[in-house]
Amino acid sequence: TSSDHDARIQIFNPNGDSAEACGNGTRCVAKLLFEEKKTNNLKLRSLAGILSAQKINNDIISINLGRLSHHWEDIPLTREVDTLNVPIQLENIISGVAVNVGNPHIVFFGKNINLFDLNCFGPKIENHELFPDKTNVEIVEIVNRKVLKMRVWERGAGITLACGSGACAAVYASTLKDMTDNDVEVKLAKGSLQVKIQNNEAIMMGPAEESFRGYIEI
Repeated sequence: TSSDHDARIQIFNPNGDSAEACGNGTRCVAKLLFEEKKTNNLKLRSLAGILSAQKINNDIISINLGRLSHHWEDIPLTREVDTLNVPIQLENIISGVAVNVGNPHIVFFGKNINLFDLNCFGPKIENHELFPDKTNVEIVEIVNRKVLKMRVWERGAGITLACGSGACAAVYASTLKDMTDNDVEVKLAKGSLQVKIQNNEAIMMGPAEESFRGYIEI
């Protein structure tokens, strides 16, 4: 019904909360719409704004998650702090980087991230008093300037096997700290995403495959 977008998308977490943004979810919706509309470009309206999707080929879908910010009010935080060194102290981890990529994230950098007890610390950070809307939590290990590994605790979902907006947050945070270049492979439990930070926007590219199809009465 609008000339500025092709479809609207709303995302719900397992706990019932509505999420502002979901990179992988948006890519999945875009894949189906590409097939239905016989096009290679789409604009999808979400709570985070209008997201541009591009079909690279039958398996690879790209999403531009839009403007990025590390200003404390945009994330949002309950008070002004240095968002590049958020004062949350964790075992073997110094401080986090708080960013907004359409939804709130805090990114921690460390080594041997598979040993980190994300089940313990994830919910504590998600519900920390600094984050009035709660937050997603990423634990990141820098491999080199073009590759990083990531584990994620998603707000309202817990530990997940992948997180598109989290991958974008991790690369954005690592570029702010000058730990990586602006075009980075993000290795997750179930595969890799390619994230590029360009003109203060995050462009995420990766595979999308249909697992099954079902029907539900609403």
